[in-house]
Amino acid sequence: MKIIVGIILFSIVFTLEGKDDISFRYGVLGRLQSQNKQVIELQDSSKIQTDDEIRLNVGYEKETHLYVIYQASQGGEYILLYPEESNAVVNMVDLPDTLYKTVLHWTPFSDPIGFETFYFINSSFVLENLSNLFKRYNKVNEKGKKKLAKKIQNELDNLDPESKQELASISGRLDKPVVGGVAFRGDDGDGLKDMSLTHSCTGNLGIAYKKFILNHQ
Repeated sequence: MKIIVGIILFSIVFTLEGKDDISFRYGVLGRLQSQNKQVIELQDSSKIQTDDEIRLNVGYEKETHLYVIYQASQGGEYILLYPEESNAVVNMVDLPDTLYKTVLHWTPFSDPIGFETFYFINSSFVLENLSNLFKRYNKVNEKGKKKLAKKIQNELDNLDPESKQELASISGRLDKPVVGGVAFRGDDGDGLKDMSLTHSCTGNLGIAYKKFILNHQ
């Protein structure tokens, strides 16, 4: 009964956002040494250490296009975590109009330390320029990667709603962790599970954009 109610409420949220809005849900979860490796919710600017593990979950409407990009703390390396060319990402439980994915399974951080950056972008249209840049980026040598890294960053900056007065992006914490169709909370009613989604991001004019930084110390 809880699952059915949760699905209905989740569907209503997407409907109420309006035709001109676009949104997605995400969860950046951590298993930190300082927290005895229990699953916790990470916030933008949270502090993490080497060997701490993180997991990324997303939920978005099927007719939209979600991109998740990682920028390493040093060296300027970029990784397109989602969508993967191999389509190897495992589905969570989908609703008729919504996709749920784990775009990064539990993965530990290694040195060097610095700011680990993740970009979550949901678009009503295919971001062909960004996709093509990553296709080239993954095939060139280190010198070529450095040149393309600048173009990738420029593309990300151009999509950032903070640099466009006509776009608005809102990111806020949900009242309760939400998960698609399986278990919305832990057995105790409030705990987090591996598939939990904890935040929402809403934009308009076809773009919802969230830059999420972890302070790797």
